[in-house]
Amino acid sequence: MDSKIITKLVEIIGEKYVSTRPDVLLAYSSSASTGYDSIKPDAVVRPGNTEEISRILKIANEYKIPVIARSGGSSLQGEVIPKEGSLVVELMRLADVTLYEDLRSVKVGAGVTFGMLDKFLNKHDLWLPVYPESSLVCTIAGNVAVNGAGPGSSTEGCIAELVLGLEVVLPDGTVIQTGTEASPHVPGPFLRYAFGPDITGLFIGSLGSLGIITNVSVKVTKRMRQFHYETYGFETAEQAEKFLISLKQNDINAVFASIYEGRILNFFMDMLGEEYEIPEHDWPDFTVSITIGRMREDQLTSDVALAAKLCESHGGHVIGIRQLPQGEWDDRMRTFARSSYAHGWHWRILYHHQTPSNWHASVKVIWEVMDEYGLLGHTAGFQTGHSSYNFYPHLYFDPTDKEEEEKVKEAHVELSKRLFKTGAVPFKLAPYWVEGVEEMKDYLNFIKAIKQTLDPNGIMNPGVLGGL
Repeated sequence: MDSKIITKLVEIIGEKYVSTRPDVLLAYSSSASTGYDSIKPDAVVRPGNTEEISRILKIANEYKIPVIARSGGSSLQGEVIPKEGSLVVELMRLADVTLYEDLRSVKVGAGVTFGMLDKFLNKHDLWLPVYPESSLVCTIAGNVAVNGAGPGSSTEGCIAELVLGLEVVLPDGTVIQTGTEASPHVPGPFLRYAFGPDITGLFIGSLGSLGIITNVSVKVTKRMRQFHYETYGFETAEQAEKFLISLKQNDINAVFASIYEGRILNFFMDMLGEEYEIPEHDWPDFTVSITIGRMREDQLTSDVALAAKLCESHGGHVIGIRQLPQGEWDDRMRTFARSSYAHGWHWRILYHHQTPSNWHASVKVIWEVMDEYGLLGHTAGFQTGHSSYNFYPHLYFDPTDKEEEEKVKEAHVELSKRLFKTGAVPFKLAPYWVEGVEEMKDYLNFIKAIKQTLDPNGIMNPGVLGGL
């Protein structure tokens, strides 16, 4: 990067927070995305406020420098891996938290992690009821940028359902505020859908390609402290699917719910069964693992009893092994994250949403592709919100075997195409989701038009949002 640009950046945030050192650039060249090649940026900056970010983007826009916004670096699909000649804008210094207790909302800077916020809210007997699997390092702003999900999503949905407004720095340096806080006269964040179209939604799931989210306002609720952990067994996928749907239809507050195939469950038992002290068991073909949460004990007791009746009505039985769902919930989904890192493999992940009644269709296609390409992997996921099931299958490969790595990349694209045909929708509009998808041509052209309007020089995380 030209020395005069570095000088301009130093003038904005100080020499301490600008670096071109090789060791620093190496640290920012990769993320938790093990299946993607690392690329060193030209420089890294660590601004401390929105105004500094605005000035940085004005310089980047003027000189057409690719910009990668980064917070915790925990994304799993290569979203924050830099481009050649790029500038990484690291946001962890934006760590302010403001609570609006009477509005039941909180505003957090882009550097605030879920762990930091949870510690803060716990003092007020409040919480943000959705966590990603990387909750100790993932920031709320980063999670919003990918519309993430996790424990709590089985009731609440993805993080988007909790967002009340965003502060965003556009590629040309303009700062906008969405939601009720767009007005300087409001007492705080209390409504997302204010002042016309849902501009907030434009940036949720945008993968940092339309601007940099600097502050996020979200709903918070009273902290739930009554939980019950249970496993339910079924002979068929249809029985397990109908059970999940009936839980929703009967308003049972399953804050985290997953369906496991027997062979995948055994795979996780090999990884984590001993750590979670899960007893040896001849698992059924399909196991539903559920954490039920309520504010009051009487509500919880009612939900537990009704869940058992619904299970039996769909041909299932209560297994009674509670350590699995308790491990999932208490460990904030690091269950699957750790199981993925507990060996020497690398992997590619394919986040997608499917309807609960079509759970089996995703599983069928995932196994077909793994078998055709001779790959090892898993089919894990969990229920997300009103009528969605979030999958994140992994395709494993030996990182020392380049031929196998290329095979996984091919399988990854092929799997996305086949999943699309089953009615699945992408969790993130990653480039591999749009290859050869002619049915979405007009929609993708509209996304392209938005990108070109907001970012005519194409500086914001180029290539990440559907290849744009």
